[in-house]
Amino acid sequence: MCGRFSLTQRLEILERIFKAKARTKLTLPRYNVAPTQSVVVITNDEPDVLQEIEWGFTVFPTDGSPPRKLVNAKAETLQERPAYRKAFASRRCLIVADGFYEWESIAGKRYAKYFRLRDHQAFAFAGLYDEEGDRRHAVIITTAANELVSPVHNRMPVILREPHRWLEPGDVSSLLSPYDPELMESFTVNPAVNSPEDDTELCIAPYEPPQLPLF
Repeated sequence: MCGRFSLTQRLEILERIFKAKARTKLTLPRYNVAPTQSVVVITNDEPDVLQEIEWGFTVFPTDGSPPRKLVNAKAETLQERPAYRKAFASRRCLIVADGFYEWESIAGKRYAKYFRLRDHQAFAFAGLYDEEGDRRHAVIITTAANELVSPVHNRMPVILREPHRWLEPGDVSSLLSPYDPELMESFTVNPAVNSPEDDTELCIAPYEPPQLPLF
């Protein structure tokens, strides 16, 4: 899954990489993007615009239980689940990022590991968006973890090798595969990232967790 990520690049860099312009002021940089917060996206109906929409689809269970937010969608079931089927067909988006976090247990405590590209460049997650009233909401598509991520989690977000192909009509299922681990790196980061309220550079700072004594 993907429950937190970062977008620390300057706007002019994002505009150059994705050949898109921001229509309004964007909230940048972001070191600890969490569900229900705004994410920077490019949608297939506006492929030259960088904009912000909310992270998370709202689902209303048929059994009468309270609504809940879905922030990830499995690549393998996009065409099966009603929550995603229509969006996969016609409402795709790029969710712009430059790293993501997964948590692991070290010496009895949980620490976040940060994953990014070796060249530290911004990239795009494969995403879907939906309309809820007059607002748009997005989910991140996940796939099986590659060899770098799998020791920490069995899923990872889909990082697109050809971002704008994802926005084009037609069959794009071949794009939903794990990213090449040789092009990525990872390291444990400061526990500040554990709190969604902490959105500072400290969240991506390398950190050495204390080890349990041998005796």
